[in-house]
Amino acid sequence: MMVQTRLVGVALLAAAVAFAPPALADPMDPIPGNGVFIVGPDVAPGLYHTAGSASVFGVWINNVPTQSSMCSWFTYGTADAAKDHVLQTNTSIGPMYANINSSVKAFESQNCQPWTRVT
Repeated sequence: MMVQTRLVGVALLAAAVAFAPPALADPMDPIPGNGVFIVGPDVAPGLYHTAGSASVFGVWINNVPTQSSMCSWFTYGTADAAKDHVLQTNTSIGPMYANINSSVKAFESQNCQPWTRVT
């Protein structure tokens, strides 16, 4: 009788594990310097900081850095990161902050050092 009870218990445990919902990954911190990230599954809302451009050296024309030498970020009101739904953007060679608040659905980073969450 004891063996039968253990087998039933093991079968129930196996069934519970088989039907459990998949575990969600923790949002990234730090956020990599390149890519589009969905708020929620990929990144958590908050204030993020980067040290700036990930370029090893900058190219300047008439004392202005070229676009490829700079770090750029965008926040979007839609998860598909459609350019017509940009909420905020900034471009710099130096340190920057990005506020990923509750209205932001996606965050894009181009040529930046990793972003770390401040708050």
